[in-house]
Amino acid sequence: MNGFRSTFSLLICSILLLFTSCNSNVFYEKSDPIEKGIWDKNHILHYQFEVKDSMEYYDIYVDVRNTIDYKYQNLYIFLTTEYPGGARFTDTLGCILCDKYGEWYGKGKGEFRDNNFLLMRQVRFQRTGIYNLYVEQAMREDELQGISDFGIRINHFKPQKQRKDQASN
Repeated sequence: MNGFRSTFSLLICSILLLFTSCNSNVFYEKSDPIEKGIWDKNHILHYQFEVKDSMEYYDIYVDVRNTIDYKYQNLYIFLTTEYPGGARFTDTLGCILCDKYGEWYGKGKGEFRDNNFLLMRQVRFQRTGIYNLYVEQAMREDELQGISDFGIRINHFKPQKQRKDQASN
């Protein structure tokens, strides 16, 4: 029985390694669970990463997990970017979570829906150093119910290769 467990454990570890190594496109990723699915207006989420190459391009995504009990069509957030050196810029972003008929976007069945929003495509960080992102909900409710997780993902930008039959058109 111990031989089976060690073989099974080795198999699981190999599968996990395979899946994690296939996603080498990710530069930075962090997701924060929202305690009890209630995002307090004073709960500011923090994301920090270091840029070492100011010539590289990235795609930046916002990942939102909501419950089907979320009572709005969209989610507004304040995103504050703090650049190396301390300069700050704040922007308001909107994420559409369902259509006007109440049909949820995103993936999932049952209670949760996972949405991935492209925030910026092919962006370059002008300076090397530490960047901080601060995110707060901007929905005019002190306690916003129905958001269970929020995250930021930054991928290395990879230009898509054009197929030969498309290039001749």
